[in-house]
Order: sequence, then C-alpha cells, then structure tokens
Amino acid sequence: MALRRDQVTRAVESRWFANTMLTVILVNAGILGWMTYEDSAFPYLVTVEHVVIGIFVIEMALKIYARRGGFFRSGWNWFDFLVVVVSVVPDTGPFAVLRILRVLRILRVITAIPQMRQIITALFRSVPGLGTVIGLLLVVIYTSAIIGHQLFAGTVPEFFGDLGTSLYTMFLLMTTEGWPDVSAAVLEHYPMAWIFFVLYIVITAFVILNLVIAVIVTSLEQELSEARWAEDQAVEEVQHEAVMARLLELGQQVERLELRLRERDGAAVGDASPKAGREDTAYSASGSPE
Repeated sequence: MALRRDQVTRAVESRWFANTMLTVILVNAGILGWMTYEDSAFPYLVTVEHVVIGIFVIEMALKIYARRGGFFRSGWNWFDFLVVVVSVVPDTGPFAVLRILRVLRILRVITAIPQMRQIITALFRSVPGLGTVIGLLLVVIYTSAIIGHQLFAGTVPEFFGDLGTSLYTMFLLMTTEGWPDVSAAVLEHYPMAWIFFVLYIVITAFVILNLVIAVIVTSLEQELSEARWAEDQAVEEVQHEAVMARLLELGQQVERLELRLRERDGAAVGDASPKAGREDTAYSASGSPE
C-alpha cells in the first residue's frame, strides 16, 4: 500500500524522525573516526557505513517526496542533498578524491540541530558587517607593517626585514603570542619603541577584534529575536482570532437583545392603544351634553 504524501510529510516533520536521523549522523561520525585505525573491525565498519548511507538516501527520498519542489528552497536542504550525492558516488577511479569529502556527512549534525542552524545563519548574516571590520583590520595591519619596516628593518631584519616578514610579525603581535620576543629585540635598540607596540596591540587585539565579536553577537541576537518574533506573531494571531470571534458572538447577542426589546416595546404599545380608545369613548359618552 503506497504511503500518502500527507502521511510522509507528518513522518519527516515529526520529532522522532529528527531524533532518529540525529542518532544515525552521530553513529556515522563515530564510524568515520573508528575507521581511521583500520583494525580487524574495519570490514564490519564499512558494512555499517553502507547501511548508514542507505538510510541517508531513504531520508532524502522521503523528504523530496513529501515537499516536492519546496524542498530545494532551503539552503540547508541543498547542503544535505549534496552531501548524500557525494556519499553515493563511487570512491574509485577518477572519483577517488571524493572519498575525502565523506567526512562532510558529520556536518549534517548542524542541519539536524536547529540551534546550530541559527548560529551558522547568524554568522552568514554577519558577513557584510564583518567585511567592513576585517577590512579596517587589514588596513591597520598593512600600515603598521610598513611603519615597522621603515623603523626597525635595519636592526631587526628577522622581524621587519621586508613586507612579508613585517606582516607576519604584525599578525603575531595581534594574537599576543610571542610578542615579548619581538618587543625585546626591538627595545634593545629603540627604547621608545614600546609606544608602537602598545598602540598596535590595543587597536588590533582589544578594539578591532572586539568589534568583530560585537558584529557576530549582534547578528546572533537578531536571528534569535526574529525567531521569537515569529512565534509571538503566531500566538498573537491566534489570540486575535479568538478575540474577534468573541466580539462577533457578543455582537450577535446584542442584536438579539435589541430585537427582543423592540418586540416587547411594540407589544406594550399595542396593548396600550385599545385601552386609551376605550377611555376616550367612555369620556365622550358621559361628558357629552344631553
């Protein structure tokens, strides 16, 4: 009996399906690590790996069947699809290099855990801002490398002998790893050179790199805020529909009450009219002159 598309959709979007695939991904990661030892269990591990690849293929087929063209509207789905395609390509002959790419199956754990997807999405969203900050950082490093070469190349050529060496030295200073060796060699000849090193390290390691962190954190906050905003909008929509339904019900009740009041007033007026007519007739009969 063929499965209906709605049944498959509910299955692939269920929590148990996601947890099962996460378990398979973690098992695959463990197998890939174990296979690096190439011990007596290696043939069995290869068999298990083929089973895991088969599960990935079935998963991908079910998701494509359930979502049709909508499956390829997500970049994460494209990533999963390409990883599975690489997994089924034979790793022999001209495709032997693809054997290295099988390790990408471990990265599917990112697509299986929503929190990880949010972090990666935030990183991609921060690229425009990061580009500006990193560009500023490169300008500072390049300018400082040229200044260092012009000031210290004659006495410490091992650190500032040419542009390439100076750039590498500036990178080491920015990471604050091994910078005492560089500063000690320079300060031996230039006692006031500490000003150059202090200013450079403060600007790069403490100011610009913190700007990079700030951009990433801001993007992550925006990503999380958007997710919470979408949830709040969904809750507000449900609440709005409930309030509108209640208002409609109250409006209908008010209309029924108004109709009943009009009917009662009309009945009261109808009863009062014959009585008034009888009183007028009686008055005429008794009060008219004989």
